[in-house]
Amino acid sequence: MQSVEEKKAYDNVIVKTCYVTDVLYLMLHIIYLVLFLIAKVYVMVYINIGSIVIYMLFYFLIKNKKYYLYALGCGNEFLISMSVSTILVGFNAGFHLCIIGLCVVSFFTVYFSKQNRDVKNALTWCVLSALIYLGLLFYCNFNNPEYVLDKWLVITLSSIHSVAVFAFIAAYLMIFLKYAMQLEQRIINESRIDNLTQIHNRYDLYNYIESIEIKKDYVLSMFDIDDFKKINDVYGHLCGDYILKEVASIASTTLATSFVSRFGGEEFVIISRMNGNIENTFRDIDILRKKIEENTFVFDDNLIHITITIGVQQFEEEFDIEKWISSADNKLYSGKKAGKNRTII
Repeated sequence: MQSVEEKKAYDNVIVKTCYVTDVLYLMLHIIYLVLFLIAKVYVMVYINIGSIVIYMLFYFLIKNKKYYLYALGCGNEFLISMSVSTILVGFNAGFHLCIIGLCVVSFFTVYFSKQNRDVKNALTWCVLSALIYLGLLFYCNFNNPEYVLDKWLVITLSSIHSVAVFAFIAAYLMIFLKYAMQLEQRIINESRIDNLTQIHNRYDLYNYIESIEIKKDYVLSMFDIDDFKKINDVYGHLCGDYILKEVASIASTTLATSFVSRFGGEEFVIISRMNGNIENTFRDIDILRKKIEENTFVFDDNLIHITITIGVQQFEEEFDIEKWISSADNKLYSGKKAGKNRTII
């Protein structure tokens, strides 16, 4: 299921691509219109007037969010107009080159389509484009064009088409690459952030610990919310979620220079750099416990007071990550047995 942010980025790509494509095709046909007016090839003038009208009408498909219909209409119009133009003025003018770009567009359209994401459709378009391209090649080799263009016009058209096709393919690939990179970064970020509390998750915690070069300069604190099950039982799970989010926010603000993560359930782990010695560090961390104790949480007009118990463990040389966490967890458990609402080192 798409997140709101992902859906917004997804829709943004579709809308921008459709509008840009429509404008570019309109401009291309206007250029054709001007060139063929100068050359007095009026059949081509009429064809391009028709294409201009069609792309102006396509604007309303985009406006009404009929993106799939727009893509189909655009592809068919482009394929027909380029094929007819090739038959009328010959292969040298380069209209056939534009058909190559449809292969890129077909896969792009399938990927971003909300109605049909079947790869077979894109392959069908590619095969159809290739067959039409070959058909035009054979036709033009055995038949003379209906209209012989001046040399200047042939060179101009072939140059326009060569540049346009490369630019067209590059533009579509750039749009897709940009979207893919944004999506990849979003997935990476989301994999490191706890969905509920929006702080670091367990996976990111392990990555962070592994990245610390001199671990003996750090302490690991594990805390959980005392009697959290009662909160869920009395006030409901929505209240429990609210408490978790608020506790995470308070912890992140209070220990702003530390790495605060949700370990699982109502358990949190904090990695803090030593403040001179363990006693100073202990006092810094115990401030969090006092703030939670003094805070009043309000949910549906209910005033709720909670406490937390913290186990603090300085890194020791024989520790690996699991043992470091386990040692802090044991101290947390000792604090629970001793009456809760306390910090144990």
